[in-house]
Amino acid sequence: MALEIRLIQAAEYPRASEVVLSTFQHLAAQYQSAAGVKAFAEVATTDAIVARDADGAQTWVAVIQDTIIGVLQVKVQHIALLFVLPEMQSRGVGRALLKAADTQLRVETVNASANSVSAYMRYGFMPCGAEQTSPDGIRYVPMQRM
Repeated sequence: MALEIRLIQAAEYPRASEVVLSTFQHLAAQYQSAAGVKAFAEVATTDAIVARDADGAQTWVAVIQDTIIGVLQVKVQHIALLFVLPEMQSRGVGRALLKAADTQLRVETVNASANSVSAYMRYGFMPCGAEQTSPDGIRYVPMQRM
């Protein structure tokens, strides 16, 4: 099965949102407060992803056999979203998404959920501060690419 990495197409935003939300629920929600889970759900809606792209972000998708298995959204060199379906993790999908983004811009920062810090470290990011909580309740570790 060939992995294809490309910019998202208009009709794919709803599926991209599903991938992000289902992966978050499966792997990251347990590290968030109820307010954080609610706030993240709003950030990951189809409309929110589309709105960030309309405001200058770029979204790439990882596709196998016409099925989206991963999503990366970058805005001003900052990762807004990077999610790969749990059953497709540890297979180079996240790294491939970052590599595709790096061909157009240098991805520099991310606010990582606690469960994803080690993955980002493998991608060359290092924590640059202690765990924080955003005003809307999302817990994260700020990281910068070295």
